[in-house]
Amino acid sequence: MRTYKYVHLLEYIPVRYSATIEQKAARQTVFDFKDGYCSESVKQRLTNMVKTIMRADTSRDWRVCFIPASSSIRTIRRYSRIAPYIHQQTGCPCDISTISTINDTEPGHYGVKPSNPAANFKIKADDVKGVNIILIDDVITRGNTFAQTANKLIANGANDVIGLFLAKTVHPQIACNYA
Repeated sequence: MRTYKYVHLLEYIPVRYSATIEQKAARQTVFDFKDGYCSESVKQRLTNMVKTIMRADTSRDWRVCFIPASSSIRTIRRYSRIAPYIHQQTGCPCDISTISTINDTEPGHYGVKPSNPAANFKIKADDVKGVNIILIDDVITRGNTFAQTANKLIANGANDVIGLFLAKTVHPQIACNYA
């Protein structure tokens, strides 16, 4: 499987672990983002990272896409405010419907995620053909959904995909074992 570069802004400690005040604040930021609320500082940080990624290679055309939530309604709630903000601040095409769910499902945290969530995604090939994609999502844990979605974007004509995540899951007991 091809590997893709990605960046994240925060560390997310799952709720089953105790957390410091700062870690709880980061957790709440993730929950808020999932519910469609994005503070000005988070919008600025995401937008600044989009600009940084685009500046790294100005010779290419870029497009911002979003990994869909488990349902169309959740996707709209999560991204409908941040997408126009990123577009306005960067000038980069940014559309929440470039990648969409075929069938609404239960959120992954309610049960077992499918082995290939991207199989349930429909890509507008005309939107991605010949461009580089900055693929935004809320949290990256193992990276499976990101890699499978990136592969599907490449199969639909995208040149390259870079992930941008609000947070990366950190498991305290694993970190302690390697510290």
